[in-house]
Amino acid sequence: MSTKILIIIVAVSLLIILLISLLIMRKYRKKKMHEKVNDLDIQRNEILSLPFQNQVDKISNLTKGEQLEEKVVKYTEMYQNLKDNSFKELEDKIVELDFLANGKHKREFYEKYILTELELAKDRYFINHMINDLKELTSYEDKYRGIVIRLKNKYRQVTREYENNRDMYGILVDTIEMQFENIEKRFQDFEVVINENLYNEVVLVVKSLEAMIDHISTVILELPDILVLLNDLIPARIKELKIQKESMLEEGFTLSFMKLDYNLEAIEKIENDILDKSKVLNIDNSLLELKTILEFLDSIFKDIEKEKVYKKDFDLTSNTFDDRLNKVKKTLHDINMQLDDIKVLYGLKESDLKDLKNVSLEYEDLCKEYRSLIRKVKKQDSSFGSINLLLNELGIKLKQIEDNLDLTLKSLGSMQDDEERAREQLEEVQELLKSCKRQIQSVRIPVVANNYFVELSEANEAILEIIKELEKKPIIIKTLNTRVDTARDLVFKLHKTTKTIINNAYFAENLIVYANRYRINSAEVSKGLNRAEILFYKGNYEASVDLVLEILDKFEPGIKTKFKKECC
Repeated sequence: MSTKILIIIVAVSLLIILLISLLIMRKYRKKKMHEKVNDLDIQRNEILSLPFQNQVDKISNLTKGEQLEEKVVKYTEMYQNLKDNSFKELEDKIVELDFLANGKHKREFYEKYILTELELAKDRYFINHMINDLKELTSYEDKYRGIVIRLKNKYRQVTREYENNRDMYGILVDTIEMQFENIEKRFQDFEVVINENLYNEVVLVVKSLEAMIDHISTVILELPDILVLLNDLIPARIKELKIQKESMLEEGFTLSFMKLDYNLEAIEKIENDILDKSKVLNIDNSLLELKTILEFLDSIFKDIEKEKVYKKDFDLTSNTFDDRLNKVKKTLHDINMQLDDIKVLYGLKESDLKDLKNVSLEYEDLCKEYRSLIRKVKKQDSSFGSINLLLNELGIKLKQIEDNLDLTLKSLGSMQDDEERAREQLEEVQELLKSCKRQIQSVRIPVVANNYFVELSEANEAILEIIKELEKKPIIIKTLNTRVDTARDLVFKLHKTTKTIINNAYFAENLIVYANRYRINSAEVSKGLNRAEILFYKGNYEASVDLVLEILDKFEPGIKTKFKKECC
């Protein structure tokens, strides 16, 4: 009874603790929600206290043009609209959130809280943007005068660079100086618009000044290099290239694959286009294009030098290829001269010479491809680089033909080796057969199993087949090898059988003698040993061993496993 009371007390205690925990958690959650509401109210007040009106008052004290006045009026209306509408709505939403924080509508509270927070962030962004823009308006004259001062300094540096290298600009001097005049007029335009408080025009004038000075700075910097490339470096490289071309053509090279005439014509067209654009100071990407042309011309010279190396490689490789091709040709000729004698000696059929015919056909095809390649060289319509690649491919094919020819020669030459090997193996299997007979005759066993005599007969017949095959003319090598393999397998099988019979007979006899000590234990053991002796005298030695081991395993557990492991 006391146990039940204890369980009830524990359950009631746990329930009370759970309820208290829930109340504490609910109180903590309400506290956090009220804190979030207070934070939103603080943010709202911070946004309302942003110094928008201060910036408006600062501008009011300045002399403003019509454009500045319009922007101030526009921003004032936008700010007042936010105060009259958005901020009043935000105040209502914050009050509603405070009410929701006291209730159980947790999900609704957080949904409205997120929306209110986003609305506050948006209003803060708009007001800060207007304040920053108004700050810029109050100091725009100082700002843009500072920018113009920096531009004037840069402009003076550009004009100084120009004056120091005036001779390098050639016929474009007048065009450059006209651009200088345009820039100076633009500086004067700036003074006009800044004095009249034309805010929008000030921005445009300053941007145009920046663009014009950046452009003339690039012109002064890059134009000398462009003129040097156009008038000196590239023409000199083209002249050198033409001389090199004529020299190589006289030496028997072909450069048609480089399309030099087409490329030089395209280069000339690009140069003329760049020159025309330079006259109006339009040099965008001109220096890059000319440097690319110079690099392209340099690459052509490198390709020409490579072509010279490729020709030397071709001359060397083609000579080596000719020697290898002639060697294969001579070998095939020598084989064909002896082929009739080989056919008669070993009785070869046309099907046996299939590999040799394939090699001959592959050789003929390769010769055709090589002759075609030589014609291509004589036509001079391909680079030696591409010809070397084709020659290397032919070299791979020739290596395959050489390997196949070597295998074919080894196959034909191995026929005589096979005959000699067959005679040696005949002697070996005959000697092994005699050894099997001597072993059986040397041991005294009651009976020799029939399978021994069957295997002995099969081995004798297989040996006779080898002798018959060797006496034939012509000798069929494939058949001879088959006869040798068969005889060797049968003699080895007989050797294994002989060893098994002798071992089983020895183990059966000794195990029976050893097991006789247990005859007195039971009539069943005596009866089993008698059966084992009968099996022994009938020549069934393996069965006799198994029976004795079964009997011994009863008296000496594990002896059967140990015997099989050590003796078998």
